[in-house]
Amino acid sequence: MNGFERAALPLKAIRALRDRGPSYAWHKAMRRSFGRWPSIKRRLLYADPRTYWTLRGGDEYFREQEGQPARSARAHWMAERIAAYAPTSILEIGCGYGKQLRALRARVSCPLVGLDFSDSQLQLAASYLGDVADFRLVKGSGDCLPFPDRSFDLVLTSAVILHNPPPVAERIREEILRVGCRWAAHNEDLDTTYNRYGYDTAAWYVARGYSLAEKGPIPVDPAGPPSQFSVAQLCRS
Repeated sequence: MNGFERAALPLKAIRALRDRGPSYAWHKAMRRSFGRWPSIKRRLLYADPRTYWTLRGGDEYFREQEGQPARSARAHWMAERIAAYAPTSILEIGCGYGKQLRALRARVSCPLVGLDFSDSQLQLAASYLGDVADFRLVKGSGDCLPFPDRSFDLVLTSAVILHNPPPVAERIREEILRVGCRWAAHNEDLDTTYNRYGYDTAAWYVARGYSLAEKGPIPVDPAGPPSQFSVAQLCRS
């Protein structure tokens, strides 16, 4: 961090406190702290990711994500891969402000459902997807999905499971098996950092006897974290 960035930090902290309140200001301060101790930072910020993402969502997060061309390239690449399976319905768990849903709608005609537990993310999604046809947004949590068994032909997560501690990550995967019919598609980074627990999602399915239709890194974002895109077939091999 250079001198200019250090000088700007107090102003950013004051602005965060004024505009978003003390809880958000605290989270923002924690994101800039404990750089040498990522496990401590992870426990402080991600013990309950609901709190983090409710505070993290909003216009600032939207501008940050939309300002990264690699994120858009990744969303379009994933949409192309998912469309190849000709799904008849799609559920995205942790849809955020709808970036992946928009990319999917340009390539598939089936019903789309996006689920997120963050009010701020869902509010942005309603606006961002205002011109998108045949989609539905649902507030809920991936570890207790508000849908009947076998509700969706394909279930998708993109950088969602990795933010959850192991017991919650396990429940999310089990819920995907419950509500999915044919396919489970995942973009989940493999590394462990202050905000990622790092799971080999493809290996989880294989260990339980499911076949993989594909597995590999996302080629359009080689400079990003170690990525894994996988699609599991939800019938036993």
